[in-house]
Amino acid sequence: MALIMATCVAASTLAAPPATAQPSGLSLKSLSFASKRVDVREQSVAVTLTWTVRNTNPEAEYLSGSVRLRMAGSTPGTYVGTTRDINFWLYTSWEGVRHVSGNAQESTYEYDFAVPRYGKTTSALWVVAGFNASDDKGATLSLEGAQLARHRPWLKAQTAVDSTPPVIDSIEITGSFPYAYVGDRSISLGYRAGLRDSQAGFWKGTLRLAGPNGQVLTAPFEANLSVFDTSCRPSGFSEMSCQFLLDVPAGTTSGAWQVVEVTLVDNVDNQTTVVPPDTAPITLTSNEVVSAANFTATPNPVNNWTQNATTRLRMDVTGAQNGVGTVQLDFDTPGCRQDNAGPVVDPDGGISVGVLVSRNTAECVVTRLIMVDGAGNAAVYGDLFGAPDPGLTINRLPNTTPPAVSAATLTPTTVTRSEAPNVWPTLTMQVTAPIAPVNQYALYLYDAAGNIVAQQSGGTSGAGPDGTLRLYGYLPYDIAAGTYSYGFTLYDASGLRSSYGVNGQPLAGGPLEITVTDD
Repeated sequence: MALIMATCVAASTLAAPPATAQPSGLSLKSLSFASKRVDVREQSVAVTLTWTVRNTNPEAEYLSGSVRLRMAGSTPGTYVGTTRDINFWLYTSWEGVRHVSGNAQESTYEYDFAVPRYGKTTSALWVVAGFNASDDKGATLSLEGAQLARHRPWLKAQTAVDSTPPVIDSIEITGSFPYAYVGDRSISLGYRAGLRDSQAGFWKGTLRLAGPNGQVLTAPFEANLSVFDTSCRPSGFSEMSCQFLLDVPAGTTSGAWQVVEVTLVDNVDNQTTVVPPDTAPITLTSNEVVSAANFTATPNPVNNWTQNATTRLRMDVTGAQNGVGTVQLDFDTPGCRQDNAGPVVDPDGGISVGVLVSRNTAECVVTRLIMVDGAGNAAVYGDLFGAPDPGLTINRLPNTTPPAVSAATLTPTTVTRSEAPNVWPTLTMQVTAPIAPVNQYALYLYDAAGNIVAQQSGGTSGAGPDGTLRLYGYLPYDIAAGTYSYGFTLYDASGLRSSYGVNGQPLAGGPLEITVTDD
């Protein structure tokens, strides 16, 4: 009698959508648990679930699918707790599923289902709520509810009773800024919640935000056990970390929105609604209360070729109440950063802030701008908010003038062959580089026939304050007696170059020659 009653419960629980004709080709031959009853009051017990899939298409070569396990709810056709999707592939054993035997025409699989210890009461009914399969020829099979009833795919467990709901430890906005731009399109806000439930485990929840004029926004979130989605799954024995999105409709009222409560439900349907730990509010804006326009930087471009430079970013502000209290900038490179002085009211009524531009930074694009007035109203700009682009780029002063050498000397100008290996000929020159400094060189020593007998290249710290630059050459240890001439190329930090001496521009004082004599 007890077995008959259990069978009836399972059948009523599975009475979901009406049966429909199965697609031709694929069919579920069998599906069953190794045991219909199990006692898990003391510890979880594994019960093997076995299923066999048939395919009448002889040309099919592959098969995959999934089995969906759920805990039955208190009324027929309902379920509680996290869905357990068991994925299977022909010829593959993975994530606890074993391909036991067979090919694409008929194959058998096993899965050891670790039956959870806890239920809402002293018993729980686990059922196969859905089955899907597909082959490589396009055939599909989808079974739910009554379509599975003939297999009696249920398992009744004696369980320990879980009467306590989940606990929330933390909830926070993901991202580094508590501001978001709404405008005329819907957006999504990211949240992260830290949860605990040491018995049945967390199933799902709902986050509620309260905003101006009594308005409320909600965001549902739910645990999953899929290896393909790690957004909300166990992170420890009883802990769970969930990341989820809250949808904000277009035109949502601007102002501060605060998390006010969270409803939590565990895997056996215990529920609680709590006021969560302190969570920073997020300010939504469509820039309709306070706004800025006409963004400029002065000076722009900046000359930061040899040292850090400064500029001021200015904007016209409308709608500000009690002045502008905060302006915060972000750039696409660490080469630019806002100074610590805060916003200043300029003589023309505009608002400006200082920006430091590091040496050699080629350009900085303003990617995010936050402005808050004295009443807490905010306006935001930039791609990182999905907000209007301020359209402001701070550029480095372009350089079109290559380095120039007005004079150059060489010492020594005579050396014996035996001295040559220990002599470092020194080229001393007067360099003019009005914008970009010299930072590299190439030095060549030529014989009388124009052949290169020594060469070197590298970086240089540039000319001194008086324009003096020294390059140090070398003489080969086996250099022959004769007269040799130097040629060199100077490169500046912008990539421009100038060549002098042999194969270059003539020097005002004539060629840089060194004579090597026999001892």
